[in-house]
Amino acid sequence: MDRRTTAWLRLLLRFALDGLSGQRGRSALTMLGMAIGTASVVAVVSIGLLGRAYVISLIEGVGSNLVFAYGIGGSVNPEELTFDDVDAFRERITNLDAMAPVLNGNESIAIRGMPETITVLGVTPPYAQVRNLVVTSGRFLNPAEEAGSAKVCVISKQLALRLYGTEAVGDEWLRLFGLRFRIIGVFREGVESAAALQKSEAAGLVAVIPFSTFRNLSDVRSVDVVYFRAASPLVVPAVVNQVTSVISSRHRNLSSFKIESLDQYLVLVQRISDAVSLGLIAIAAVSLLVGGIGIMNIMLVTVTERTQDIGIRLALGAGRGDILLQFLLEAAILSFAGGIAGTLIGAGLPVYVGVLYGMDVPVSGVSVIVAFTVSVGVGLFFGLYPAQKAANMNIIDALGYT
Repeated sequence: MDRRTTAWLRLLLRFALDGLSGQRGRSALTMLGMAIGTASVVAVVSIGLLGRAYVISLIEGVGSNLVFAYGIGGSVNPEELTFDDVDAFRERITNLDAMAPVLNGNESIAIRGMPETITVLGVTPPYAQVRNLVVTSGRFLNPAEEAGSAKVCVISKQLALRLYGTEAVGDEWLRLFGLRFRIIGVFREGVESAAALQKSEAAGLVAVIPFSTFRNLSDVRSVDVVYFRAASPLVVPAVVNQVTSVISSRHRNLSSFKIESLDQYLVLVQRISDAVSLGLIAIAAVSLLVGGIGIMNIMLVTVTERTQDIGIRLALGAGRGDILLQFLLEAAILSFAGGIAGTLIGAGLPVYVGVLYGMDVPVSGVSVIVAFTVSVGVGLFFGLYPAQKAANMNIIDALGYT
């Protein structure tokens, strides 16, 4: 770019800045409108990303890479998972970190002198790992207790609070199946989302005992549910197919069983989140539209107020392209400044909230770029008509305007 062109652009920029500085109040309000619109878009996307991350964390908290199979009894000849099915799963399914069959029953116990029904689960030690249970006091079941059908139990936090008023349970006993079970620990679920998905047998008043103990003391003939934790998210579909294959080979009616993974819930969350985010962005974009209309309004007023000045510049030899560029520059400055301010506010607010509440609030770099680009584009689009109106003025009419 040669020196003459640079000087010409500097002159146009100075004219544009002088024009805006003469109307500081209106210019500031117009930039504020653009800033609010830009900040709204960035903030809305951040809120959408935060909501998506929160819901996904809740779903994943039910169990990492979780696959589960259970009988639903929905066919003409309903069937259930058997103990032999569990052995077949152990032998034939690969790419697993852990597997946990669950037996489910109810027992009536006295809580503060009143009979109350609680859930009793028979599980293997990997259950805590598969279901992401958090042991808040004591410990969970170990392999020796499973192998020896020990009379020990781990109770839920809710049951501990009802029985003893505290989570820190010491040397206490609980009567189940007419026998005394020593309480060795207290647990809670990693997140409370499992109950919302109706996949949580561990929620509420629950006592967990070894799988072998439950089987020996009850007349149960079927397994309530079997959990599988895949070695990685990539092999979850393969595990689902293997579980389906095992059940199909051992039972007549596959329709009697349900084999699920958390992938379907994650996909559903993704779709809902995208739809909600698009809707919120569309609403926030209205602010940018209003800001653009504000730019057009102030530019039209500016063109009207400076009609004689425009006529004088045209009479002195200024090209109509110079007039057009000057007013486009004014619109660009308004939208650019508003976009910068809005981007800083929109990106800075989530960061501030994250620091204030000690949480990680995601800010989408793409949304920042898009919001800023759209802000400048809207400003130029709505500034084009006033700029063309100024450039196309009749010199005689402009000089005689009062």
